[in-house]
Amino acid sequence: MQQENKIYLSLLYDFYKDFLTERQQKIVELYVNEDLTLGEISQELGISRQGVFDSLRKAEITLKNFEEKLKLADKYYKSKSIIEEIIKRLKRVYEKYGDEEIMNIINSIQEWQENV
Repeated sequence: MQQENKIYLSLLYDFYKDFLTERQQKIVELYVNEDLTLGEISQELGISRQGVFDSLRKAEITLKNFEEKLKLADKYYKSKSIIEEIIKRLKRVYEKYGDEEIMNIINSIQEWQENV
């Protein structure tokens, strides 16, 4: 699996992991978060490398299917991008006018964004 696909799988996992079986969750966590190879995962879990591959593939299909239907990750990252652009624009306005209320708004947005 390419690194980009691994990152995408990690993002989808953050949104939809509860829809996977416990075994699939463990395999995906070891693969994307611990960066273990299929062979290392098979040794750790005591299953065949092919079993790891099959479970990982099924988990990936499940995650992609949920994203295709719900688009939660897509909406989240689009919103995040829009918010970052708004903050950038507000900072320019603050630099131009020095209005502390604008800085308070920027700080409120950033605080909210950290908690989402």
